[in-house]
Amino acid sequence: MFFIFTSFEYSNKATAFAILMDLIAYVLGLGAFVLFVLAVWKGPLFILFGFLSIILAIFFYFFMGHVIGSKIAKKDFQKKIRTNAIVGYNYVNDGHATYDEIAAINPAFANTYEVNAFGKLTHRKK
Repeated sequence: MFFIFTSFEYSNKATAFAILMDLIAYVLGLGAFVLFVLAVWKGPLFILFGFLSIILAIFFYFFMGHVIGSKIAKKDFQKKIRTNAIVGYNYVNDGHATYDEIAAINPAFANTYEVNAFGKLTHRKK
């Protein structure tokens, strides 16, 4: 068995939430399989519960994991990019923004890092 989960690059909180929702969807999917197998011996009511379980699994995976997880990640990122120097460092190193853009909105980043003569981010010497 393998497990596919949703990950958000700059937000551990949103990633943890999305993984929890993905696990719930995974368990619901396995439960649907069990309910379909039980329908062979117990009757057609289990087919209804199996389809309900599949619908819930889709809801948890796509809506809760992706949509709500994306909203949490966006909110968390907006906070971290303004306060956390390491997030600013990673964001600049990944090429999403320039040093000047992040230094203007994140004073902790500007106080911790500088651009050296080769154009690379380094720790400021104190």
